Amino acid sequence: MNNKRSSSPRIDKKLFCGVCESSCGLVATIQDDDLIKLRPDPGHPNSKGFACSKGLAFGAVRDDSDRVLQPLKRTDDGSFVAVSWEQALDEIGERLNAIIKVHGRESIGLYQGNSVAWNFGAFLNLFGMAGALKTKHLYSAASIDINGYWLVSQLLYGSNFLNPVPDIARTDFMLCIGANPAVSHGSMANIGRFRDTMLGVTARGGRVVVIDPRRSETAELFEHLPIRPNGDAWLLAAMLKVIFDEGLADLGALQRQTSGSEIITDLLAPVSLAQASDAAGIPVADIQQLARDFAAAPSACAYGRCGMSIGPFATLSKYLLDVLNIATGNLDREGGWCFARPFIDLEALMHQLKSTGYDRWRTRVDGFPEVAGTAPVVSIPREITTPGKGQLRAMMVIGANPATSSPAAGELRDAFKQLDLLISQDIYITETSRMADYILPPTTWLEREGFPIFTQSHSGVPHAQWVGPTLKARGDVRDDAWIMDEISKRIGIVPADFPGAQLLGKLGLRPSPSFLMDVGLRTGPEGDWFGLRPSGLSRKKLLNNNGAIKLANGLPTGVLNKRMFTKDKKVNLDHALFRTEMARLLASSFAQDENYPLSLISQRELRSQNTWLHNISKLVVADRVQRLRIHPTDAARYGIEEGDPVEISSPYGQIRVPEARISDEMMPGSLALPHGWGHEGGWQRAVAVGGAGYNQLTTNRADSADLPSGNATVNGISVRIRSLRDVVEMAS
Repeated sequence: MNNKRSSSPRIDKKLFCGVCESSCGLVATIQDDDLIKLRPDPGHPNSKGFACSKGLAFGAVRDDSDRVLQPLKRTDDGSFVAVSWEQALDEIGERLNAIIKVHGRESIGLYQGNSVAWNFGAFLNLFGMAGALKTKHLYSAASIDINGYWLVSQLLYGSNFLNPVPDIARTDFMLCIGANPAVSHGSMANIGRFRDTMLGVTARGGRVVVIDPRRSETAELFEHLPIRPNGDAWLLAAMLKVIFDEGLADLGALQRQTSGSEIITDLLAPVSLAQASDAAGIPVADIQQLARDFAAAPSACAYGRCGMSIGPFATLSKYLLDVLNIATGNLDREGGWCFARPFIDLEALMHQLKSTGYDRWRTRVDGFPEVAGTAPVVSIPREITTPGKGQLRAMMVIGANPATSSPAAGELRDAFKQLDLLISQDIYITETSRMADYILPPTTWLEREGFPIFTQSHSGVPHAQWVGPTLKARGDVRDDAWIMDEISKRIGIVPADFPGAQLLGKLGLRPSPSFLMDVGLRTGPEGDWFGLRPSGLSRKKLLNNNGAIKLANGLPTGVLNKRMFTKDKKVNLDHALFRTEMARLLASSFAQDENYPLSLISQRELRSQNTWLHNISKLVVADRVQRLRIHPTDAARYGIEEGDPVEISSPYGQIRVPEARISDEMMPGSLALPHGWGHEGGWQRAVAVGGAGYNQLTTNRADSADLPSGNATVNGISVRIRSLRDVVEMAS
C-alpha cells in the first residue's frame, strides 16, 4: 500500500475479498492507481462491516517485491530467466503439441487450487479446457478436504454443487463438528460475521455445541465436547441410533422429503453405542443426551467441515450429518438445513451442461470414481510413474502449491520431476512453481474482474456483486483465464465443454467467461431477461453498482422441490455405497498403533491461508512460529517441555517443529499442528519464517483415502514424538 502525498482525489471502490470463502465486502481507497488502504464494507449485506487481517493486508501481496511479474523460463542449470509472453506461450504450445502427438491429449493434466473458487474465469476455462482435451487428469485441491461433500450432494440432491447451508441466524441449536469458524470464518457456509452469528444463538437462549479434539477458538466460546480424531462417523451414527430407537425421528418429514429412508434403520441396526463411544472417546450418556437435545430443539442444524472431511470415512460422515438434519425435520426449514439463493444459478447451469456427476469413469491406476469430473490428488504420483495409455506426461498447475499441500508431498515432488512439462500459474516462486519449466504470472483478485462464483451458492444472506478490476495490474501479468485460452489456441482447442464450443472456435468465435456467466445470470431466476424484466440483474448493472445488492434477508425455505435435481424431486437416501461404507466403518479398527501412539490433526491459524500469506510481514510479525499443541499429560509422558523443538515421526515421514506448546486445549492422546508451513523457493520471508511441512507425515496410498471419493486422509495421523531440546543444546 502507498501513503505518498498526491494532488489527485482519493476514490473508494467496493469489492469483495478473494482470500477465503467468507468473501467479505471491502472498500478500497485508491489514489493515482495506488492502493491507500483496504477496510471492511459496513454496507455489505452479508459481512456487515467485518473483514479479517488476511484480506485487509492483501495489498501487500499485490505490491510484494518477491511477486513474479513477468513470465519465467527454467534454464538448464535450474535458474529462471524472464521471457516474453509470446515466447513462453509459443514454446509451451510446441512442447504440448509434441507430447500430444506421442501420448494423446489425455496425457495432459490440470490442477486447480483453492484460489480458483474465487476466480470465475479460471474456473470456467480450467474445466472447459479439461473437457475439450477429454482428459481424465483434472485434479483439484477439493480432493484434499471436501470431495465427500460433492459426492453426497450428487447422490442425495442430484448435483455435486447443491449443498445445504446451516441457518445459524435463526436456529435454536447448532452442532458444530470439526470446524473452527472463529478462525476460518466458515467453509461451505458463507455466513457473514460467522462468529457473531453463532454467539447470537446463545444470546437468544439457544445452544451451540462444538465437537473437536481440540478446545479451539470456537469451542472456547461455547459448549465443547472433545472427540477422538476421525471419530465423527461413529458419533453421528450413534446419535441417529438413539434418535430412531427412541422414536425421536420426524417420520413425516422423511416421508414427504425423501425416498429410500428405509436404509437408515438398516444402517443403524448393527451400530453399538458402546463401540461408538470407544471409537469417539465420548461417554454413551453424553451421546444419548446430545441426540435427545438435538432432536427436541424447536430448530437445529448440524454443520461439519474440514475436521470431519479429511478422514478415512469422510463421505459416510457427511452422509450421516445430512441424515441427522433431515431425520429430525430440519431440512428446508427456518433454523435448519437450507438451500441458499445464488444470484447466478451455477447448480442449474452445471446440471444442464452435464458437468456434475459421480462414477461416470474411473481413474487409470487406482480405479477411483470421478467426482464432478475430477480425479483425486492422491493418485497423481502413480499416474505419472505408471506407463501405459493415458499416462500423465504434462501438468498445468493453476493457483496451487501441491508440492506442500498434497498428501505425501515429497513423493509428489519426485513425481513432478519426471513430467515432460510442468507449467505453473502463480504469483510467487513457491515449492511447486520452483520445479516448473515455465512460471506464468497471473493477476491477483484486486486486479481482475470477478464475482464470488463459489460462495454465492452458500451465502446466508443472498446478495449479488460483480466488480471490475479495482487496481491496474502490476508488471506484465495476465488473467488466468487469458493464459489458459492462449495456451488452448496453440493446441487447437477452445477451453469450453458446452455443445458446439469447438465448432465455434473453428469459426473464430471464443465466448469469454464473462459473456457466458452474464448469459447465465440474465436468463436465470434473478436475471433481467435481456431487458424483458427491468428489475432483474445483469453483469453491466452489477458492475455499475458500487457494492453488493441484497436479494433477501436470509436463507429461503419451502424451496426443496424447486432446488432438487433428482428425478422424483426428493432427497434420495438409499445408495449401496452407504451400506458398503457403514460395513467398512463397523469393521475398522480404531486402536492406536503402539509404535505411533499419538494422533495428529491439522490446525488452521487466523493469519494463515493454507500454504500462502507467510510472505506478508503484517501476518508473520511478533512471535509467529509453527507450534505443536500437546496436552500436559502427553508432554510429561514423552519428556516435552514448553518451547521445546520437537521431532514428529509417522510411518511415512519425519519432520522437526520449532516449538511445543503445552495446553489442556488438546484432548489427551491428540496433537495439533498448523499446516501450510515449511517453505522453499523465491518468497523470501515465507522461507525465513521456517516451520515444517505437515504433509511430509501423510500418505497418498490409495487404500488410506476415503474410498468412495478418493479424498485424502490427512487427519488423525498416527505419530510419535520426541524432544530435540538436548540436540539443540549440544549443537549450540
